Amino acid sequence: MIFIRSLQNTFITYILASLFLVPATLVQARRTLSASSLVSCMQNSQLVAKSFDVYFDPDSSALHYSLDINTEISGEITAYVDVYAYGFKIISRTIDVCDIGWKQFCPISPGTINVESIQYISEEYTKLIPGIAYQVPDIDAVARLKIVKSDDLDGQVLACIQAYFTNGKTVAQTGVKWATAVVAGIGLLISALLAAFGNSVAATHIGANAMSLFLYFQNVAIISMLHVEYLPPIASSWAENLVWSMGLIRISFMQKIFRWYVEATGGTPALFLTSTTYSVLPQKLRKRALDYIKPLVKRAKQPVLYGNSNVKIFRGMKRVGYRMNIENTSIVPTGFTFFILCGYLLAAIIIASKFLIELFIKWGWVKNSRLISFRKSWTAVIKGALLKYFCIGFTQVAILGMWEFFERDSPAVIVLAVIYIIVILGLMIWSAYRTWYFGRQSTLAYQNPAALLYGDDRVLTKFGWFYSMFNAQYYWWGGIVLLYSFVKALFVALAQNSGMTQALAIFIVELIYFGALIYFEPYLDKRTNVLNILIQTVNLINSFLFMFFSDLFGQPAAVASIMAWVFFILNAAFSLILLLMVLVYTGIVLWKYKNPDVNFKPARDDRFSFQKGDSYVGALDDKVAKELLSLGTAVKQHDTNWEDQLQEQKQVMQNEEYNASTQMFQTKANGSYADLLGESSSSTDTNEKVENSASSATNEAHPGLKSRLKSFTAKLKRNPTMDSTASFTSLSKRPTNDPTPEMYISPSQIPSDKSHERTASESKTGLMKSAHSADNLTDSLKYPQTLNREASSDSFYNQEAQGTADVVNRL
Repeated sequence: MIFIRSLQNTFITYILASLFLVPATLVQARRTLSASSLVSCMQNSQLVAKSFDVYFDPDSSALHYSLDINTEISGEITAYVDVYAYGFKIISRTIDVCDIGWKQFCPISPGTINVESIQYISEEYTKLIPGIAYQVPDIDAVARLKIVKSDDLDGQVLACIQAYFTNGKTVAQTGVKWATAVVAGIGLLISALLAAFGNSVAATHIGANAMSLFLYFQNVAIISMLHVEYLPPIASSWAENLVWSMGLIRISFMQKIFRWYVEATGGTPALFLTSTTYSVLPQKLRKRALDYIKPLVKRAKQPVLYGNSNVKIFRGMKRVGYRMNIENTSIVPTGFTFFILCGYLLAAIIIASKFLIELFIKWGWVKNSRLISFRKSWTAVIKGALLKYFCIGFTQVAILGMWEFFERDSPAVIVLAVIYIIVILGLMIWSAYRTWYFGRQSTLAYQNPAALLYGDDRVLTKFGWFYSMFNAQYYWWGGIVLLYSFVKALFVALAQNSGMTQALAIFIVELIYFGALIYFEPYLDKRTNVLNILIQTVNLINSFLFMFFSDLFGQPAAVASIMAWVFFILNAAFSLILLLMVLVYTGIVLWKYKNPDVNFKPARDDRFSFQKGDSYVGALDDKVAKELLSLGTAVKQHDTNWEDQLQEQKQVMQNEEYNASTQMFQTKANGSYADLLGESSSSTDTNEKVENSASSATNEAHPGLKSRLKSFTAKLKRNPTMDSTASFTSLSKRPTNDPTPEMYISPSQIPSDKSHERTASESKTGLMKSAHSADNLTDSLKYPQTLNREASSDSFYNQEAQGTADVVNRL
């Protein structure tokens, strides 16, 4: 246990360092400023860059540059230099190119200029750069040059070029990516294993929170795929930490395979990452058709960028792929491949667990009575786990598949996209329909959807992932979540040419879902509802911020830069809180693995009145299990005031025994008994002895309920742990000569009145908490033929055992 605690502390420290301390350590690195793209910021610019690489070392004041420029300008030129940091102008200078000694540009001649050199900048200019520019990660710094002829009095701008600088420090860290991925994966894996070995309170809570965490990571990655006008570097870099949740993970050899596959199937693979003739700016390019109607004031606030045959400006999903070092034509194959690989890995883990458990039982390391439910229904567990996995990857597959219809990387990739979308959409619709069907049937028959959704083990194992995280009355909310995810996927994938449309539509969808969450509160308890409302609040704020990034309101550039820092701080802090929460829940399960349910509150519904007992609890002896069944039968034959009836029956029996003994003395009161009667002044003592002996004989032949409760309580004290699943499953093969009563009540034996039903108070605090639920469930075995009768009878026996155990505990 000490090792587990130290491991948890070390891992938490690692996460904290990954999220906040890693950027701080980079501050100690060497100070630099660099730029790798030079783009045009005006239409018909007479100076266009083919390639551009600039590296400035402030310690030596050396400017290393490599330029390949096409120009149509001739003569001496003057440059107006403006430097912006986070949208604020911090430097503005007018430079005569001939004065700084750049011979290649003084005078300048039409044609191609190819320069690679080092220029030492005077201290006059280096002092203008603030020291913070070298320290802040993902600095938002832009240098803009407007070029005019030196002898032009009108100052007509002939060319406008712009470069984005970086200091080499970023919040996109490999440690953060691994920390978020590992914690989210551990939460999902622990919840899957707990659900496989028994649908417990702990499994439900951890599964709900882990899935909410994963979907939140996906939402951050999805919002960063919007085709917005300008996405500041700090926001783009933080979202890059969570893009793994969409399956976009770079592995070098896989990228080579994808490039070959696209080319082999009739496509043309992109080579922007390896090309030396292209400069790439991972930012959005506004449509040129809209630029003619934009006023000049608007251009001053948010300058328009123009690419050319050598400078590519990526936006939306292409920008995300480029920042992950994935070629445009490999984005969809990468996402699909990791989706299917993770599915195979999940199935392999479950299959390996099954065979390892059987092997441990064979070796004697695990008792044969353990994990019977999982060993019997492990194929159903695989189906349920894979369906849950498909639900998690539904948004990923939908976005990548529909986006491929417009990208058309190759015919084979298009076919794969169609297959993936049809399969996953069909599975999700089928799961939603089956859940709705069983819930509706249960509501019609028993006025409670939980009766079949949680009372039948086959339904719970296969479709429980779809509704177990919600309140039983809102079992259909999983369909709402799917609809919400699908609508978002439609706008993200199909509206990549209009960032404003995407941002506004996503904000409206998030707002509607946020209102629905607050109104319905559909999750299983208050804590989970609060958590998901907080997650949706952050998602709503993110979508609101991206409306500014899309330039929907025409705000100054400084507004977008400031909001990018709000986006980073909000999501970084909230991600840390969610990760720590999942770690705490996981630690509880590892620390108190024998009974983790005691640390989680049950759901605010009656699912556990119908649900099968957990199979990871200790084993129960067969003899005790049989006595539980017979004791439960005896209890059910009495009304709710069965204790008073026991006392009445005892008094009646005592009176009968007393009358019988008195009659015996009276009929045989002859000479042989005269002395005996004469020696005793009263027959009370003798009658009591006879009564006690008769009562003892009766109890030996037919032990009373109260005495049996006492003896059974003593047995439970000697054997405090129990496995209802293991023991009651074996009762299906009872010997014919077993004297214990059969645990079965035919429909004709059920009273016509409603005396056997629980009252409202009993459902919460009564002794018969679960026995009557099991009684009702016995008659419910006539539900649709799709349910397995054997599984239903097992569930019935388990519910009876749970009800009897409640009675004993209260006594």
